[in-house]
Amino acid sequence: MSARILVVDDTELNLKMVGSILQKDGYEVITARNGFEALEIIKTSPPVLAILDVMMPDMDGYTLCQLLRQTLTTAKIPIIILTALSGVDDKIKAFDSGADDFLAKPFEPPELRARIKVLLRRVSESETVQSDIVAGKVIAVFSLRGGAGVSMLSSNLAASLSQIWGNPAVLVDLAFMNGQSALLMDLPLRNTWADVGRSPANEIDIDLINSVLLRHGAGVHVLASPRRPEDAEGITAEHVNRTIGLLRTFYHYIVLDLPHDFSETTLTGLDNADQILLMLAPETASVRCAANAMETFAQLNYPPERTTLILNWPFKGKGLPRAGIESALKKQIDVVIPYAGEAVVASIMYGKPSALQTPLDPLGAFLEDLAYLYSKEDHKQNPPENAGEGLKRVKERARTR
Repeated sequence: MSARILVVDDTELNLKMVGSILQKDGYEVITARNGFEALEIIKTSPPVLAILDVMMPDMDGYTLCQLLRQTLTTAKIPIIILTALSGVDDKIKAFDSGADDFLAKPFEPPELRARIKVLLRRVSESETVQSDIVAGKVIAVFSLRGGAGVSMLSSNLAASLSQIWGNPAVLVDLAFMNGQSALLMDLPLRNTWADVGRSPANEIDIDLINSVLLRHGAGVHVLASPRRPEDAEGITAEHVNRTIGLLRTFYHYIVLDLPHDFSETTLTGLDNADQILLMLAPETASVRCAANAMETFAQLNYPPERTTLILNWPFKGKGLPRAGIESALKKQIDVVIPYAGEAVVASIMYGKPSALQTPLDPLGAFLEDLAYLYSKEDHKQNPPENAGEGLKRVKERARTR
């Protein structure tokens, strides 16, 4: 059976033109002239992909996109916004509404065909999920002070772990108010934690979670922060606990990108962590926050060996000396991430983690080696047969040191 694609546009000529292109490629095309008609059609003929115009009467394409994301049968289908609007603000609105891609009119038919093929291929790959029960490792990256590099390290760890071991690693963004994990992986907010929060915690299952995860081509799966702060209101500690528990049963690595607080959901993430990477910068406020965090960990009876201190050098120039920081915290700093300047800025700006974009450069290699360091011991001792290119790079660097 050919793939069914929904095209929504209030202009008959546009419907015929797009429909003709798709039919020549063997797709089944269903059309609607407005959002309400589209919502009625999907009740009996759910598509595998939707192409939406923006400027339509009664309901614009952004609103329709949001409603498709909230409808069970279309929540995870690829959506392309195809519109005469072409400004940056228009693209941002499209992605904020949950679209996967944006194409301005007039368009070239080969480009539309190529984008459809890419999106449908991603769907096919995402449907092949792990079914074997595994003993996943949960790594929490945390700091009580912003600017220490928590999201940078989280995204690079998840990317590196997937590249090293050849299995998807899950990046879970628990910064519900302002999380940016999807942005750092250059992924549109098609689905988010808000989709998980709509279900009672005890009804969450792995199929729901897999339907919400955003898929990166490098093997990283992202559970993204909600688009708006108000969308996080229904997410409880029970939701977080249930979700992490399910993920660690089906995925080997789960990396938690935590906010700078001790909220109930943050504490739930920390409670579930096998390894806590506590980050700080070489400045007084950051050291004080690290001390407060360690004091709280002690009150929560976390074993000291569960917490690793990572000193990140996010600015150029002098900072507090390492020995002085260790003396103040009464704990050894395990890892120092050197100042990388433009490399970090470029990776954040373009949503391309250094460990993926430049794994042979000093920063990318350093972060990849760090991911190997915190990998599961059974993986290090008995690498899986499907281990990735990242493992070869790590071992080659180890041989040349």
